[in-house]
Amino acid sequence: MDTLITFLTSLGPQHWLVFGLILLIAEMASGTTYLLWPAVAAFLTALVTLTGATNWVADVAIFAVLVIALTALGRPIVQRWRNENKAEGLNERSKTLIGTRGVITVFANGTGSVKIADTIWRVVSDETLAPGQAVVIDAVDGATLKVRSAAT
Repeated sequence: MDTLITFLTSLGPQHWLVFGLILLIAEMASGTTYLLWPAVAAFLTALVTLTGATNWVADVAIFAVLVIALTALGRPIVQRWRNENKAEGLNERSKTLIGTRGVITVFANGTGSVKIADTIWRVVSDETLAPGQAVVIDAVDGATLKVRSAAT
């Protein structure tokens, strides 16, 4: 226990800076923003420690409060920013198909298949469709497309 107390009393601004850099490097490797806030808190704690106005107990308390506050305030802001800047349809090929035209290859009893570009998709429709007829995709349910006649 004495070793831990000795270590904590010897913490200076350079230790907080190194700790912040380690956390920041780990954050860059993971890209999750989970370690961003503790890294920023460590940098801010280093600034406070640099003034010499606090002891190790206050430094650890400042770090803990900053981690909680920055995480609570910063994480929603970053999540909102990420969602606003997200490329629409990225990694969601099926969503990009809505509004696309295709040609029915086979259709009977409300189900069939349609060729779009170089891929054959399973389709369902309330309309009666014929092979060779042009259709428009209205919705996607898993790997099944809901289509309607392109004429309507």
